[in-house]
Amino acid sequence: MYRFITQFIWILVPIFCIGSEYRTFTDQQGREMEAKVTQVSGDDVFIERSDRLATKVSISVFSEEDQGYIHQWALEESLKNGAIEMRFCDRESDKSSSSCGGIKSTTFDAHYEVVLKNTTDQAIGNIRVEYLILKFTDEVAAKKRSMGEMERKKGTKQIEQLLSRSEKRLATDSFPMLETQLLSGWRWSGHDGGKARESKDKLEGIWVKVYVDDLLVLEDSRPQSLVRKEVW
Repeated sequence: MYRFITQFIWILVPIFCIGSEYRTFTDQQGREMEAKVTQVSGDDVFIERSDRLATKVSISVFSEEDQGYIHQWALEESLKNGAIEMRFCDRESDKSSSSCGGIKSTTFDAHYEVVLKNTTDQAIGNIRVEYLILKFTDEVAAKKRSMGEMERKKGTKQIEQLLSRSEKRLATDSFPMLETQLLSGWRWSGHDGGKARESKDKLEGIWVKVYVDDLLVLEDSRPQSLVRKEVW
């Protein structure tokens, strides 16, 4: 079995590292060897044999099936180590205001923009972005902000391909927003109406999970405390 390894050995030294699981590799001549991949750099593949010895070989030595496995392993490792970067920002549409009964109402739509960046030199396909958004709906004329309600909304976006060293911007679903305030000279009715305040809806946060195929490769939230306080 080990005659296979002697045909292409470059470096042979003991190593101890974390890599893939041991599997049977086959070369272009059909010879087999038990080993696991520990690192891939360009066309160079670093493997560890089942007897704990290591070598570096060209990927072209392996069968087509094993080359596919190695490429997939290298992609998954890069995805786990920052291949995709993510940032968020909130966006608002133009605002429209109207007045009725002494109340000025301002309406607009708001959403988050999720920006994904591929930091590698190869395209990444089949990306799924799942998100959870919290929106606070304030109660008009409420005396305390705690009288409003928190709305939770989930959504999914798909990216067929994110080209190398490129960015992709995704807009989440929008929320209708409302802001109210009393016009000058007006006050709320009731004996304690003067205590009522302005109201203002607000996006309170977003939690995003990024998958490549079914592999979770990135998870983040804004604010970061959201993942500790909320349940997905």
